[in-house]
Amino acid sequence: MTQIKVFVVGLDGATWDVILPFVKEGKLPTFKKLLENGTWGILKSTIPPVTVPAWPSFATGKNPAKLGVYNFIIVDTKTGKVRIVKSSDVRSKKIWNYLSFYGKRSIIINHPVTYPPEKINGVVISGMLTPPNAEDYVYPNKISEELEKLGYIIEPDPEIVRTKWDTEEFINELIRTIQKRTKTVIHLIKNHPWDFFFVLFQATDVVQHKQFQDREKLLRVYAEVDKSLSIILKTIPEDTLVILMSDHGFCELKRYFNITKWLYEMGYVKLKKRETPPEGPDKSLLMQIGITQASVLRILRKLRLDWIRKYLPVSIKAKLPSSSIEVDLKESIVYAGIQFGSASQYLSINREKVQSKEQYEKLRDELTSKLSTLKDPETGERIIEAVYKKEEVYSGPYLDEAPDIIFLLKRGYGLSTSLDLSAPMIEKISSPFGTHHVDGIFLAYGPGIKKGYKIENAKIYDIAPTVLHIFNLPIPNDMDGKVLTEIFEKDSEFAKRKPKYVDPTYYNKKQENEKLKKTIKKLRKKF
Repeated sequence: MTQIKVFVVGLDGATWDVILPFVKEGKLPTFKKLLENGTWGILKSTIPPVTVPAWPSFATGKNPAKLGVYNFIIVDTKTGKVRIVKSSDVRSKKIWNYLSFYGKRSIIINHPVTYPPEKINGVVISGMLTPPNAEDYVYPNKISEELEKLGYIIEPDPEIVRTKWDTEEFINELIRTIQKRTKTVIHLIKNHPWDFFFVLFQATDVVQHKQFQDREKLLRVYAEVDKSLSIILKTIPEDTLVILMSDHGFCELKRYFNITKWLYEMGYVKLKKRETPPEGPDKSLLMQIGITQASVLRILRKLRLDWIRKYLPVSIKAKLPSSSIEVDLKESIVYAGIQFGSASQYLSINREKVQSKEQYEKLRDELTSKLSTLKDPETGERIIEAVYKKEEVYSGPYLDEAPDIIFLLKRGYGLSTSLDLSAPMIEKISSPFGTHHVDGIFLAYGPGIKKGYKIENAKIYDIAPTVLHIFNLPIPNDMDGKVLTEIFEKDSEFAKRKPKYVDPTYYNKKQENEKLKKTIKKLRKKF
């Protein structure tokens, strides 16, 4: 076999529930080709299924407690302050770090939590959580000149996503982002050496959050991705093994669970007047006189006119500040992950308020019991699929930093970000929205891969060790994933050789040796 290359295409939030019906209708020809000639199946996400930590878990093959990253935000309960997660918070080597020890070059485009970009043997273009207008989002920096000429876009215009998601401009912006990214991918494939290539298309997640129940809009975005896949497949070398994957799946959003209200009514959450004024003088003024999205909804609800809100243009709603109050993280006993992302299905206990081990365990048992038995008053059904204490789903040196309770909502339920305490605890909604689900997608295609085979029980942690095995490199035995050996044809080189596992110190020593070599090289230049 010639020198193998691996090309990973990430489709954020992609789900077979959307893809397969369009394939059957003949509307996604490239997906059809890949399905017929590759191995595919469901890829189980992290719990909860959220972009962060799911993508870092893919890159490392490890659960969040071995990384120290559980969400987009890190909370300091002593001060009540929060900050956005950055690349150095992921305390583990990634696929591209392991590859670099063996001289393999990687190109990484748009992977979340890669800002600021680390120095690697190759190229990093940081993705989600890159600050707006950041100029240091590329390594090496000289690549930024190429990206500028290509008109590269890190993310769709957030203002269009926030205020115009019900317009044609929204879909056009997503398609423009896909096209610009594809153009960049092709340029880098042709002009920079690589062995491992990763690119993430975020548009699939964005359109599903806002328009999951509009098949025409979903098709326009997925069809554009299909075109991009076709262009990529025609450009990469023939000996390239392709992996198509998502960090989580998606499902229809039918009802909201207002967890903040639930916690507030039980006395776990404390509220305070919002300290940071909303962006813009207009919003600040409206908030000062008490006009917010929450207050308007409260009035409409009292007048039994809350049905009107679904007919209000998004642009009008966006002009109103969301609420004049916020959760007081310093004084609350428990706070919900909902504050940091609507799919973050977890609860964190403020250790400054709960100091004894006995009190902590009693509170966790109490929360677990109450969540497990929580029912929808309209249907009488339980709304929580599963509830876990952190040690039941995570393990690792950073377990103490993990959320204390993790839970999964049943399909169709989402968490509400509203601080409108007059709203019902569980509210039926009329919208085209979608929400995260644990079942993502996996597909492998190329030399040595079974054709038309459906894989079972694949997990997001399995990709990293599988990639290292494909390159015939040692796999650190602290990875939580396994090599997906069943995807390989029996007579292939990948199937014939057994995975090689090593203690993590193996790569630590290689890292130290690399540092020593660089130091010696610098000293030689001086003398």
